[in-house]
Amino acid sequence: MGDAAVPTRRELEAQVVARAWADEGFRERLRTDPRGTVAEVTGVVVPKSVEIEVVEETPEKGYLVIPVNRVAISDEQLDVAAGYDASRCCSA
Repeated sequence: MGDAAVPTRRELEAQVVARAWADEGFRERLRTDPRGTVAEVTGVVVPKSVEIEVVEETPEKGYLVIPVNRVAISDEQLDVAAGYDASRCCSA
């Protein structure tokens, strides 16, 4: 048996969004029963302890979702990601 790659959250969300774009009935069910429709498309059963809120962007309003940070990042890693170089910093 081969090992199947486990889809990422982003890939699963893309499946749901693609279906919602293509199928108005699915989009309406997604709004009223997100848990059931997510399971329908992805096969993933979201635990009842996790609330799912569906929001739809409009031409006038967009959303930026900040996901939960599941990995601790050190200050040094944040500095590197931000392009901060301590060797170029001037001391007072």
